[in-house]
Formats: sequence, C-alpha cells, structure tokens
Amino acid sequence: MFGKKKTIIKEFKGSEAASRKQMDRYSEKMKKKHYRPVSDNYTEGKYGALEFLVALLLCFVLIGFVIFLYMLFVKPSGTLTVTYEYQDPSEFKECPSCAEIIKAKASKCRFCGYAF
Repeated sequence: MFGKKKTIIKEFKGSEAASRKQMDRYSEKMKKKHYRPVSDNYTEGKYGALEFLVALLLCFVLIGFVIFLYMLFVKPSGTLTVTYEYQDPSEFKECPSCAEIIKAKASKCRFCGYAF
C-alpha cells in the first residue's frame, strides 16, 4: 500500500447547493477508488479588508456607493472543504438490510440492527 494517500482534502467553491452537487459527483469517483467522505464543512465567503477600503474610498463617487451597498447585501461564494479517507475494502462490508457500510468484524448493524 506504499504510495497511496490515506487522506485527501478537496475544496469546492460556490454556493452551498452548487458545492454539494460538485462534492456528490466527485464522491462517486472517489468511491470507486475506495475513498469515502469523512467530514465536510461549508464556510461562507467573505470580502477582504482591501475590498471594503476601496469601496469606502469610492463612496465619494456615486458608483462607489452602489458597489459598497452591493458588497453589504450580496455575499461572495463560499468554500466546501471535504476530507476523504481511504478504506481498505477488506475491512468493511455492506449491510444486506439497509445497504450501509459497516466494519467487517461487526456482528450487528449499527444503523438498522440487522444481526449477521
């Protein structure tokens, strides 16, 4: 198993709904390589201090005031960060009752209670 990364972190930019759609498509590709998403975190986008200072300086001109109002009410795209972890196929099995992935050594499914 030399050369295989155990953990991959991928970022998807855009609105939360668009980022999650991108993540779902990417997760399907990663599933074929035996990686599964372990965690995800969406952070809303923010304008930096420089953008606000430029907008404030331009407030003396009408267009700068409009840009400043736009920046106050319209949020920029955020970032969805997902961590994928390699799972050895021999360490996991699929529950025949609920189709959830569980550890191979499990004698009972933690999701539906199915006994093996």
